[in-house]
Amino acid sequence: MRRLSTIDLVIRPATGHDADAIAAIYNEAVATSTATFDIEPQTVAERRRWLAADSTRLCLVAELDRRIVGWSALVRWSDRAGYDHTAEAAIYVAAGRRRAGVGRALLEAALSGAPALGLHVVIAQICTENEPGLALAAGLGFAEVGTLREVGLKFGRRLDVAICERLI
Repeated sequence: MRRLSTIDLVIRPATGHDADAIAAIYNEAVATSTATFDIEPQTVAERRRWLAADSTRLCLVAELDRRIVGWSALVRWSDRAGYDHTAEAAIYVAAGRRRAGVGRALLEAALSGAPALGLHVVIAQICTENEPGLALAAGLGFAEVGTLREVGLKFGRRLDVAICERLI
């Protein structure tokens, strides 16, 4: 996959109209990867409710030729008030567009929006076998602060999760 120039991509806030594409990209990851530990696909209605939820602090989509090729979100890390200045980052890119700069552009845009949301820390929880995800996080200033051993179970395997954080 050729690396995209940033002028090829349009990154914008997601709307309810984007729920179909967001669900499709997410559900492909559910079915084929350990980028998420969900094991059941999400419906478009579920993704639409998620977009409108208070816990979704920011959701962005990346468009290429007017087609959504990825999305990122900053979501509430915990419902406890003491964590209101902390969010978790999520990034999902369409299968045919991975490793071309879409994820990096989405995460950079989300991090740029973090101060306006009053965020102080952004956390990323990444399966340790997701080497591109770990490299992306490290390249954008996330520090790995710990590993949760065998907390995930997917595809019949117990999986570790690296906890990464970036102070804003």
